[in-house]
Amino acid sequence: MSGLSPDPAADHRARSPVNRALWIVLAALCFGIGILGIFLPLLPATDFMLLAVICASKGSKRFERWIRRNRFAGPLIRAWEEERAIPLPAKLVSIAMMFFSAWVIWIHTGFNWVFWLLLMVLTVVGTFVATRPLPSGKPHASHD
Repeated sequence: MSGLSPDPAADHRARSPVNRALWIVLAALCFGIGILGIFLPLLPATDFMLLAVICASKGSKRFERWIRRNRFAGPLIRAWEEERAIPLPAKLVSIAMMFFSAWVIWIHTGFNWVFWLLLMVLTVVGTFVATRPLPSGKPHASHD
């Protein structure tokens, strides 16, 4: 039975080259959506960046390290994983894009049910983003 106990240091990458390739493609897709999410309010950047790291860890440790070290994704991922925090610039861009989206929706739909529904969603998401703490700025252990 000694071979059945999980080893925490074990490599969790998929064994099949096809499965590894699929995880890498999924990680790249999530990373791309995460980059778009920095600018588009209804796409949560941090969520997709975290998903990209999870997928990359199953396909390529090197890709996972690259995502974690990326100058855009790395700080967002670390802040969220370690403190459940969102940096101020990310908060400001996110909330500004939500205001912009509400304005564009209003221009195209007027004050109808679509506008009010999306305004409620944007308000809930904006409140969540605004109430997350800021990262402490303390140095943390590296995930390398």
